[in-house]
Parts: sequence; C-alpha cells; structure tokens
Amino acid sequence: MNDEPHAHETLVAKARRSGYKDPETGSTSSEESLSGSVSSVVPAIASNERPPETVPAIQPSLRIYLLEPFILILLFAYNFSSTVLKNEVIYQSCTSGLGYPDNVCRLLGTKNATNETKRIEEEVQPYAARVTLVMRMVECFIPAFCGLFAGAWADRYGRKPLLMCSFLGYGLQYLISAIIAYWAIQTHGLVSPWWYVLSILPISCLGSSVTYSVAAVCFIGDVSEGKVRSYRLIAYELAIYVGLLLGSFGSGYVYEATDAYVVLSISAGSILAALFLLSALLPESLPKGDRSATTPANDRNVLSLLKDMWNSCSKPREHHNRSIMLTIMVVLLLTAFVADGSNSVFYLFMRAKFHWSVKQFTEYESVSILVPAVAGSGGVLFIWSLRKCTNSAVLWLALVSLLSHSSSSLMKAFAMVSWQIYVAIGLGVFKSLVNPMCRTMITNLLPADERGKIFALLGVVQNLSPLVSSSLYYAIYTRTLDSDPGIFNLFSTFLYSLGIILLGFVWLEKTKNRVYYVPLFR
Repeated sequence: MNDEPHAHETLVAKARRSGYKDPETGSTSSEESLSGSVSSVVPAIASNERPPETVPAIQPSLRIYLLEPFILILLFAYNFSSTVLKNEVIYQSCTSGLGYPDNVCRLLGTKNATNETKRIEEEVQPYAARVTLVMRMVECFIPAFCGLFAGAWADRYGRKPLLMCSFLGYGLQYLISAIIAYWAIQTHGLVSPWWYVLSILPISCLGSSVTYSVAAVCFIGDVSEGKVRSYRLIAYELAIYVGLLLGSFGSGYVYEATDAYVVLSISAGSILAALFLLSALLPESLPKGDRSATTPANDRNVLSLLKDMWNSCSKPREHHNRSIMLTIMVVLLLTAFVADGSNSVFYLFMRAKFHWSVKQFTEYESVSILVPAVAGSGGVLFIWSLRKCTNSAVLWLALVSLLSHSSSSLMKAFAMVSWQIYVAIGLGVFKSLVNPMCRTMITNLLPADERGKIFALLGVVQNLSPLVSSSLYYAIYTRTLDSDPGIFNLFSTFLYSLGIILLGFVWLEKTKNRVYYVPLFR
C-alpha cells in the first residue's frame, strides 16, 4: 500500500464487528479493520477466530469535512474572549469587589501602571482568583454530570445533536457575558464580577468541551479508517490551534479599539452563526442501523450509565488491550490536568512577573499557538515519514510531544526575562500532537459502538479534573507569589515526565505482540 497521506484511502462508515470470543480471556472481541479500505483483518491469533463482517461503504460526502471548520470557529470565539473575560473579572474585582476608583482600576495591567497600582494589583489578584475558581467549579460539576449521558446519547441519537447543544451553550455564555460587560460599562465598573458565574450556567447545562470533544472524536471515528483516522485527528487538533490562534491574534487589537462588550458580542455572534450553518450543512455520521440499542429509560438512569461506561472501560480485552487503553487514558488525563491548572494561573503569572498588558499577552498567546499549529500541520508529513521507518509512528509522536511539553514547562519555570518565555514556545513546538495520537490509539483499540462511552467517561473525568488542578495550581501560585510565582511550572514538568514513563509502559506491552499492534500504532 502507498503510505502517502490520503493516497488511495476511502472514507467509509465503521465496520460492524462479529461477536466472536477471544480464546484467552473469553471476552467479546473488539477487533476492527483499522488499516484502511484495502487492508485485511489483523491476523487471527487462534485458529477458531473468524474475521469481522463488514458492511457496504457509505458514499463519502465532502460535507463530512465541515466538522473541522466549525470547531475552528468555536475555538476562535472562545479564545477571542478568553483573556478579555479574565481582564474584566480583575477590573470589576478592583472596582466593585474592593471599592477602588474606576480610573485607578483601568490602569491595572497597562504600561501606565505605577507603584501604587502594582500594590493594588497584588491585592486584587487573590480576589479575582477566587471568582475565577468558582467559575471553573461550576463549569466542571454540571458538565461532568451531563457528560455521563453524552456517550450514551452519542451512540443512540448520533453525533450531530451533541455538537449543536455544545455550540448553543457557548453562544449563550458569551451573550450573557456581553450583557454583564455592557452593564459594567454603563455603571463605571460597579457590577460584581460574581455575575459572570451566571454566564457559565448555559454552557454547563448544555455541555461544554465534554460534549463537543466526544461528538467530534466519535464523528471522525465514524467517517474514517486506518491511517486516514490519524490524519483527520491531527486536522481536528490543528483546527483547534488555528481557531485559538486567530482568536488570540485579533482579540488584543479589537479590545484596544473598542471594549469588552464588543469583543464578547463578536464571540456570541460567531458561535450562533456557526450553529445555524452546522444544523443545516453537517451530516450525521452514525447510521441509524449502527446506533446503540440502549433504551431511553436507561439513557436517563445515571447509575445504569455509570455501570455501562465502567463495564466498557474495565471488561477484559484481548492482548492486554484493557491495560494499554487505561494507561493511554491516564496520559490524556495528565495532560488535561496540567493544561487546566496551568492556564488558570498563567495570565496572573505573566502580569505579576513581567507586568504584561492584555495586548502583550494576546500577542504571546498568538505565537504560542502558531508554533504548535504549524508543527501540527507538519505532523501529517512527519507521521508519514515515520511510517516509512517504524511500525510505531503514533506512539513515537506521543512521546516526542510529551517531551516537548516537559521542556517547555521547565523553561517557563526558570524564565527571568520576557524573551525566555518565547524560547519556551520553541521548546514546546510538538505539544499539539499528544492528544490526536493518544486518541488515535484509543480509537483503534475500541469497537465503534463503545467509543462514545469511553470518550464520554474520559471527558467527564477531564472535566472534573480542574476542580483539583485549578485549586492545586492556585494554592501553589498564591503561596509562591512573593518568592517565585513560576514554581507551578516545575510541577507541570513532573506530571509530563510521568506521562512519558506511562507511554514507556505501553511501548513494552506493544513489543510483546508486534504482529497484532502494528496496524494499531503505525
């Protein structure tokens, strides 16, 4: 087979598996044809195994490629308002929360800051951190509960409804935030920052990143196979980075020219427009005949859903697939834990140590997103090149990505001047590849009718992790603020290093059965 990206590959619907038993474990096999449309089934380990039955391929439509542009718009709108929203929380914490005059509070985080405003900044930051932490908690608890249903609903009702719910939730969040920001402008900041907690409720109830990530990954798993799947997941990750890049790049300039109300309104309008187009143009990827037979009553039973997801996650699988899958899931959880915790304090860290303004920070964000995005786009060629010389290209890229994460965090921890923060961006050039590579491995290890449950469970735990990570990183940051506010980056380095060790365990397990795992990790 020609291994060039997309050469002779056909996007097809997932294959229905037969229910043969593994002779070693006695469990139902989750094996699937994973090597593209012209690949055969993985060689049988026992003579009484029979290959899975296949269903006729669905005629591919160009509309299946609309998923990535819609995700790009969503992440553009998110990052377009992210820093501005944090800045508004700090500003309103200064005015309404601590009672300082409006003209003084507007100098915080600007080039016109004085020794007095720097003192006020140190007083305001802990108050703003508490508001942000409560927002994160609300954003974690409710979506985690809703996420319990996401996998079952995705497998029963399809992927598109979940995407639409997530887009609606984000759109309403920024619409409410825009109203609060406009209210603050009219009252010269005398609006409590705690009102922003209200804006989190729509996205929490309708599903945040848990919903759209589960739906998007399952959508890609439905419409692609083999090597194409890893390319599509890289494209999905690239769409996230490009969206974040465009949002961050434009945010600082628009905010300086206008105000927070305009920025938040643009985010709300972009997402709601994308929701309308998504509902009209994006096809459903899961055919009705392949949907889960779970009854509607069970869909509403939390205990049944938890039991179903746990059974899918913990049941014995052939060739140590269970231990490998769980290990990769832990690696994904570690990266999410560090990302959530670090992001919750990084803006405060940059303001405290380098006294950056919103524009300076968004310019840095643009570069920090651009470099991994370019590396991610080159990841398609990189993985193609690796496949010419190794049978573990996906696993190699995941290891390189975690090493890139670790070195970048280490550089941030010891940065003394601003340019060293930009050096850390260069060291983190491959950090965008760990998520698509780990998701590719999990997707390849699972049957199609279990992906929704597993990714929903993973999404729920990832969504709950900020309850611990944000609190832990806030505790580390506030306790080291007077000495060295960048110490939390050393903790990030430790966790990424732990992820490298865990992937080393996956590598050892893979070497025990090379024939079976070649199509899964190539």
